Amino acid sequence: MYVRHLLAATVVLGSVALAQPAAASARAFVPCNAAALQTAVVAANTAGGGTLDLSPACTYTLTTPAVGDNGLAVITTPIRINGNLATITRATSAADFRFFEVGGTGNLTLNAVKLSNGRAINGGAIQVSTAGARLTLVGSTVTGNTATAVGGGGILNFGTAEINGSTLRNNTGFLGGAFNSQANSTTTFKNSTVSGNHGVVGGGLGILGTVTLNGTRIASNDATGSGAFGGGVANGGTLTVTGGLTHDNVANGANAHGGGLYNQGTLKVTSNVLSGNAATGTNARGGAIYIEGGGSTLEKLTILANRATGTDATGGAIFRQSGAVLYAGNTLAGNKPNNCGNPSTVAGCA
Repeated sequence: MYVRHLLAATVVLGSVALAQPAAASARAFVPCNAAALQTAVVAANTAGGGTLDLSPACTYTLTTPAVGDNGLAVITTPIRINGNLATITRATSAADFRFFEVGGTGNLTLNAVKLSNGRAINGGAIQVSTAGARLTLVGSTVTGNTATAVGGGGILNFGTAEINGSTLRNNTGFLGGAFNSQANSTTTFKNSTVSGNHGVVGGGLGILGTVTLNGTRIASNDATGSGAFGGGVANGGTLTVTGGLTHDNVANGANAHGGGLYNQGTLKVTSNVLSGNAATGTNARGGAIYIEGGGSTLEKLTILANRATGTDATGGAIFRQSGAVLYAGNTLAGNKPNNCGNPSTVAGCA
């Protein structure tokens, strides 16, 4: 079952002091070594912000955290890092740490940067830790990171995040294998991909805040375990999806629900294609979409070849347990063992 208090109580963060403003910002080229990167981030913070240009295609391998469980200094000013296709990674033998924490009123932009092998209790690669903090990813990749306790294998957001033309893949975390948005946070994904991530509640995205997906692909993620739900996305906040693809996601295990999407909040999905998603296991429900409470608007969707499999499984496309549903102008075909579980409660879905 989708338990809201479980999602809401993921972490308790310490306070992060606000940075003092400075008169000018810095710009620096960062040579291809980890010490130079750590030094450059400190210098940019001290200068009140700045732009760091990484060495093209360099791999910056961090071996020790800079502060707490962060590989680099906490971002408390406006800092832009132009990666030039560089990679920032944690050495396999190193202690656990993420790469970035954005705190206070910090504003971090990562452009063409790859983050890999981060490992922390929550937010395996990045943690946006305060309501006033902001993260922007542009053409970047967050891959192979892990949250060891609960939230956000790739990214944990308490503030504002924009994910533009970027990829979150192969990350692992109990709540939101790739990304966890906390209550009162705001996140926008545009023309991005969330794929191959692993969790128990929300294999790709675990949502308690407000999230918008525009033209984004949610693919081949899995939520696995007894009572797992939301192979692609588990929503307990406010989620708006426009366009894009939701395909080949799986919720797997006894009483698994919502291979593609699980909703217990406010959901609006328009002009999305949901295909090849699955809920598998005894009493599995909702191969593409599972609705339990909240309010759901499903419009102009193409829902094809999704499935619920296992003993007493039902609702290959949609299963509604409870909650209001507006269902209009959708196309369903090839879903197994049927299109909709509890069909009498979803008007127009048969």
